[in-house]
Amino acid sequence: MAKITHPTQYKIGTLEIDGNDCVGLYNMISIFENIYSPIITGSVVINDSDKNDFIGKFKIEGNEEIKFEFTNANEETLSFEGVLNGLRNKAAKNQNTVYTFDFTSIQVRKNEENFIVKRYNAVPPKDIVEEMIKKLEGKTDKVEGEGLPMSFLGSRKRPTDIIEYVLTHGVTQDSNSSDSGKQQKEESSGTTGFLCWQTLDGYRFNSIDKILAGEGGEDVGSFTHSPQNQGLSMDEAMHSVVDYSFQEIGDFQSKMRSGAFRNVSIFFDMDKGLYKEFEYLDDKNMTDKQKAIIKAPTRFMVKPYVNEKFEQSCDKASDNTHDQSKRYLSQNTVRQNTFNDQTGDFTLPPQYTIKAGDSIEIKIPKVKSEGETGYNEKHTGRYVIKQVGHHVLNDGRSYTRIQTIRSTIQQDDDTSTKS
Repeated sequence: MAKITHPTQYKIGTLEIDGNDCVGLYNMISIFENIYSPIITGSVVINDSDKNDFIGKFKIEGNEEIKFEFTNANEETLSFEGVLNGLRNKAAKNQNTVYTFDFTSIQVRKNEENFIVKRYNAVPPKDIVEEMIKKLEGKTDKVEGEGLPMSFLGSRKRPTDIIEYVLTHGVTQDSNSSDSGKQQKEESSGTTGFLCWQTLDGYRFNSIDKILAGEGGEDVGSFTHSPQNQGLSMDEAMHSVVDYSFQEIGDFQSKMRSGAFRNVSIFFDMDKGLYKEFEYLDDKNMTDKQKAIIKAPTRFMVKPYVNEKFEQSCDKASDNTHDQSKRYLSQNTVRQNTFNDQTGDFTLPPQYTIKAGDSIEIKIPKVKSEGETGYNEKHTGRYVIKQVGHHVLNDGRSYTRIQTIRSTIQQDDDTSTKS
């Protein structure tokens, strides 16, 4: 390919399905990472013809290996090896047939081959997640989330099911609950909750609080919204925002319904025969306006509490040892529902090193009028990248589209670094 002269151009390294070259047949390739997904997903569109008959000649069934590599203007490489995961669509047009195949990382198949039957007794969440990733034959370089030891049975679940359990039942040091003997009314505070996801560089695992603080990935730098016809240098163009939109900002009603700001967890202590009501009173995830609105709990949750089930000694189990629900039920509900308050979509020139979980600074200039300059304070600032989608088109263009999130207290440029 000729020298790259435009930021959206790329160089083709390879594209193979089942070891067979199909560079001349693809229409588009898209690949996605998401902080809520333990696998990488994507799709490839193949334009086949009666003359080539790539699908028929090589007996493509939709379960073969796929491999590709592309390079952008910054000499960054987008490289992936995975497996096709079925035909999503087939459309005939004249003598051509367009096939759309989904693909995913090989960890999907490894997950189906493994079942966990062991018992975990006082094992830290990080160690459990690392063990599951190793069973999936994934990389664990970015597994960093710290939490209190957990106890539970594998119950013949698959590795991703075990990881999901850890994400919603794991407890960080920032989660607390009171316990005043036979007193009925108690309090809970703090937050908890973890996320685990796969990137092209390997798996990442961390607490939601750490992710919001920018510790779930790398700082990928600053990008400014700029028209693409202003004669920008290549470096400036590569760090520009082509387009942006905001799908959601502050769905307050849904957050009230979920109990994101104030809730009550009712526990029936099966070991002691006690009835307890834990009211969540922590207001650190609320703005001043939200504090003025929330006057009472907006959700009630009920759960039996059984703490002695894993205790093998004759001694009484310490509180919140084997059943930690008093420290994760309300706290995880709050953190999961205040984590994603604003959702924004940004289109960038191909940025093949950006990963889900990274943090990015976005600068959006104000619309100039009467000499006014500066940036839009509401949408400028730091964001956490929720999803990354790399799109490679056969016309020589490539884009990276990212979906970003902010928490309820990250409302503008000044507060965008709060966690």
